Amino acid sequence: MCCVEFQPPIPNADGGWLIKIEESSRGKLQLLNPISNLKLHSSPIQLSLLDFRAVQLCTSFRLSYQIGFPAFEINKVLPFPPSTVTVIAIFHEGRIGYWRKGDQHWTYLDSRNFDYDDIILHQARYHVIDRLGKLSLIDSSLRFDKSYSPPQFLHDGSGGGGQKNLVESGGDLYLVDRYLDGRRRNSKDVDDAITNSFNPIRYLVGTGRNRNWNPRAVDFKVYKLDEEMREWVEVKSLGDDDTVFVLTTECCFSAPAAQIAGGRKDCIYYSDDDDYVARTMLTTDGIRMFQLEDGSIQEVKSLPRESDIFLPPGFSVEF
Repeated sequence: MCCVEFQPPIPNADGGWLIKIEESSRGKLQLLNPISNLKLHSSPIQLSLLDFRAVQLCTSFRLSYQIGFPAFEINKVLPFPPSTVTVIAIFHEGRIGYWRKGDQHWTYLDSRNFDYDDIILHQARYHVIDRLGKLSLIDSSLRFDKSYSPPQFLHDGSGGGGQKNLVESGGDLYLVDRYLDGRRRNSKDVDDAITNSFNPIRYLVGTGRNRNWNPRAVDFKVYKLDEEMREWVEVKSLGDDDTVFVLTTECCFSAPAAQIAGGRKDCIYYSDDDDYVARTMLTTDGIRMFQLEDGSIQEVKSLPRESDIFLPPGFSVEF
């Protein structure tokens, strides 16, 4: 994931753009929307990367089948540890597991908790969060080490919001808690879909009355980890450096607001269609912005300054 500016700068350009740069199966570099993963194309003039100045914000990974389609049942995957033949993954329905080269099947790390939401490599250690807000560390032997208590208001067992993401910014770790207007599907829903539905993928994505399988965000709360006190502290801004957060399935990351189009700080960019199955039906209309200051949620396409934050001038999206 990169913050990209044209080089030399375009006159009157309002900052850079957030772009995903990926190596294709043919070894060529291609540009993608970091939230939808839709390919970006320059037309009719083909541009080279020499036309850009790119600042890397984070590195993401994904698993794909040999024919090129992504493994839609997996939300996030990381090498464990980096540069080895072992990967650790969060499955969309909340399982966490690992796979080593040569294994025939995934091995689950926790056979009792199927409610894990996100995993991140922070300060050379793997941190994983579940839907109730419990943060755990995974040691080098692929076992759970110590854990941090959920934010104080979650101790009543309510679990707060329905979806949680981890973001690293300025060397600190943040928890983004997303409140939803319905429940998310779980492993039982998937088993039922495979057993009882003629079209499991359409059933799981949800259309019309089944839209609750992919509920929409109605609010966010953000917490910062106090590692010395081993507790989460709610914050009303995203740090001291005028920052924005971007939540994607593969990688949640922060970016400097002053360097991107729009330049509005303390905002969270995201999509409600946040898994691979749903994103096959996602257009650029599905990207939204939450403003921490006033709690508002708006579609990015309706905001003049932010509407092209993921689409540089001269580029179009390939569906």
